[in-house]
Amino acid sequence: MRFSLLLLFTACTTSTGATCPTSNAPTYSGFGRAFFAKYCTSCHSRSAIDRHGAPRAIDFDSEADIRMHAMSIDAEAAAGPDAANTDMPDPDGPVRVEPTLQERRTLGEFLACER
Repeated sequence: MRFSLLLLFTACTTSTGATCPTSNAPTYSGFGRAFFAKYCTSCHSRSAIDRHGAPRAIDFDSEADIRMHAMSIDAEAAAGPDAANTDMPDPDGPVRVEPTLQERRTLGEFLACER
């Protein structure tokens, strides 16, 4: 059942088409850690008290967790030449300020580097 939910989740989203820059690529320590702490882990963390509906298996506590879900994160929250995805963070969750378009573009690049 988990696989079919993931397949459905992936089928309904759009890849941004972002690529990893050949110079000054965003890194986990320079971008990812702070971005995910600010916008994601209040719901997507093993230690989150109120996940606001975030599935239990989708956590972004580490670079490895993010790498495992990079394609889905791209399709839900990142921006690139093919799409600007704004489904996350959920406006009904605890994050009150959305990432800027530039932050979403950098997220797309970061995720492309993580694949």
